[in-house]
Amino acid sequence: MTLPNFVKPVLDQGVDLGLMAIFFLVLALLVKGAKAWSDARAAAEETRINIILYGVDQILMTPIVVLIATAFAQAVHGLGWDAPGAALWARLGGVATALIAVFVADFLGYWRHRLQHSALLWPGHAVHHSDTQLTWFSLNRMHPIDRLGTILDLIGLTLLGFPTWAVALAVMVRHYYGAFIHADVPWTLGRFSWVFNSPAMHRWHHARDEEISGKNFATVFSVFDRAFGTYYCPGPCTVPLGIEAPMAPGALGQYIYPLQAWLRPRPQPVEIQ
Repeated sequence: MTLPNFVKPVLDQGVDLGLMAIFFLVLALLVKGAKAWSDARAAAEETRINIILYGVDQILMTPIVVLIATAFAQAVHGLGWDAPGAALWARLGGVATALIAVFVADFLGYWRHRLQHSALLWPGHAVHHSDTQLTWFSLNRMHPIDRLGTILDLIGLTLLGFPTWAVALAVMVRHYYGAFIHADVPWTLGRFSWVFNSPAMHRWHHARDEEISGKNFATVFSVFDRAFGTYYCPGPCTVPLGIEAPMAPGALGQYIYPLQAWLRPRPQPVEIQ
């Protein structure tokens, strides 16, 4: 029996999520023991919301992102803007191209993430930060408007002429590593933290204190935060997580929050006589 074309990607996603869930369950049990079960129960409601947001994202936003990125890549290729980069990657070979693609993608993601923390775009990105019980699956708590921001990473890689396989690899590496740094484990990675982001480092990024959450923007490499003055990781994160702003409960509350924030009248400055 031949499956419809749309079924196989759904099955692949299900298998991928299942394997990730098993991996992070085993990791939690090894690190936290029996406490892993109580932590999972505490995060159950937020995980339920994240599952809804993830499902909508896969059905609605992923096809849109893929279509826009593909159309842009075809246009760039047709105009020959990617030719210099493509020639360079062909000379360097597969291994070097793969490593550079991941590094450049994380560099682009660092600056895109900083942009999402700007006053204008923060209401959309605040949804991702609203989890108070951070888990590996919190990676998928994303508003559709915020999700569109990931197109900027793909546009940058396309303009630099990276081959499609290298772009896909960079996206995959950052996706799985992103799940790892969202995991509820206290690891700082020790000396490796000079190069790589850690779960503890990213947990500080999700602190409720906005001054602290305005740090640690990279996904894979901590070198970018260190280089640009946004690194902060004094040790395992023990402060409250989430956001200060009130957000209506449930998945619907997540979707309407940015619209409410953007449409809310701004307080007018008081004129002093």
